[in-house]
Amino acid sequence: MKKALITLNILVLLLAGCHRVSIEEQCAEMVRKEWRRMPRNITQGVVLDSLHYDRRTNTLVYYHTINDTLYTAEAIRHGKQQLREQLLMDISNSVALKRLKEEGLSFRYVYLAQSDGKECLTMQFQNDEL
Repeated sequence: MKKALITLNILVLLLAGCHRVSIEEQCAEMVRKEWRRMPRNITQGVVLDSLHYDRRTNTLVYYHTINDTLYTAEAIRHGKQQLREQLLMDISNSVALKRLKEEGLSFRYVYLAQSDGKECLTMQFQNDEL
């Protein structure tokens, strides 16, 4: 009886150690942790306001507010490609996002105007780009 109880305890420990957190659970935990640090200045005139996981599209969505007196429509148009390249490099090189990328997660960055809350720019990065 004692030997069976020890064997059962070992089996339970082994099975518990094998549990792998699902992509949804991992994203929910990441969003929970990040919410504690928001809003957060990213650079002059850009604030990361919130983070959301969209289960339907398997996408992590970052919502930013930008100072639209600093970042005019023309400035955004001229800097869009450089920003896209930088974000793509940041996501691709991120060790913290490694498992999420392996699980097929995509990323979207939404930039809203500080003055009226309207969308100024959205950048989508499909998993196959990363």
